Formats: sequence, C-alpha cells, structure tokens
Amino acid sequence: MARPFKHWGLPFLIIATLYPCGIFAQVRSIDVLITVVKDRVIALPGGGSPVEEPLGVNETIITTEAHGPAGFAQTTRRLLGFSSALHRWTDVQLGIEELVEQQRVLPRVLLIQTNRRVHGFQESRGHWFSEALGPNETVNQLEGRGHVAVAITPERALAFSAFTGGFFSARFSPNEQVLSIDQTHDVTVVRTTVRQLAFRSQIGIWTEMR
Repeated sequence: MARPFKHWGLPFLIIATLYPCGIFAQVRSIDVLITVVKDRVIALPGGGSPVEEPLGVNETIITTEAHGPAGFAQTTRRLLGFSSALHRWTDVQLGIEELVEQQRVLPRVLLIQTNRRVHGFQESRGHWFSEALGPNETVNQLEGRGHVAVAITPERALAFSAFTGGFFSARFSPNEQVLSIDQTHDVTVVRTTVRQLAFRSQIGIWTEMR
C-alpha cells in the first residue's frame, strides 16, 4: 500500500535542502560572448543586458576570448576580465614595456602571464590578483583546468584558484626538476624529481607528498 503523499513531504524537503542541484534542478552556468564595436568592448552574457567597457584614446583591442561565464580582453594598455556573476568588467593596467606572453582562459579563471608578472582573475569575485616575477624568472609552463591554474618557473610553482584569494607559491630546491603536471577541475598535482606537490581549489595551500 502506497504511503500518503503528506508523509513524504518532510523527507523530500530535507533532501531538497541537502541536495538542491543533484535531485531537483541542475544549475547551468551562463556563457558569455565578447565582441568589439567601434570604441568599446562588449560582453554579451546569456542573460541580462550587454555590458560595455569604453576604450581610452588611442587604446585598441589586441585579443578577446571567452569560455563559459568568464570573459577576457587584452588591449594595448590593460587586461580586462568580465564576470557574468557580477555582470561587470574589471581591469588591471599593464606596466611600461610589460608584454603578454601567454594566457589560459577558463570558465571561472583567467591566468595571464607577461614578461614581468602573472595576473589571475576570479570570475566569481570579479577581481584581479597579480604576482611579480623575479628579475631573471621565466615561466616554463602555464596550465589550467576547471577551477585551478598554475604557472611553473624554474624557481617555483604558482597556483591560482577560482575560490581562494591570491597566488600560492611552492618553492623548488636548487636541483629539483618538474616531471609532469596532472589536473582535474579542482586539483593539480605537480610531480618533480624529489616529491609531489598537490594544490586543491578550495584549500589554498600546497600539500607536499614524498
């Protein structure tokens, strides 16, 4: 005999509270498209009105890119990150003779490497963070997947997360060499000649395993 519906009300309410996305609804992230019209760059998110960012005098767009809710535009003067969550553009100024060398544009994270700094953008917060490179420090690898992106130099591993603030650095010993980098959407493992370094998106520290 089937139980009356009223007896199922409370259990279903509890399940809905604990598992709102997995049981009753699946929330889909909103993709954004970036385009340029005359003297402004425009973000076109899946919902809401377009968001314009005017360009300065003699400022031109070099490149634009978007994968998911985060959008990116590079101009001759600055880096622009768009947050669909906050529906706004945020910029960081490029220094004199600071040149972009490579970039990783992920749905929730932007990681941009120049000849002087590594810049990270969190889509959920709409905020840029910057980490200066040493005088002779170069980035050998720039990798990213999901919510974590990393920059590898001969001196250290720099991790950037969609959730935790700023860059997190793990220093290498003088003779330590990076062998491989494994990534999921929320975990990055850097294997070296002497150890393994793990970074998790919501923890904000490097964990060493030998």
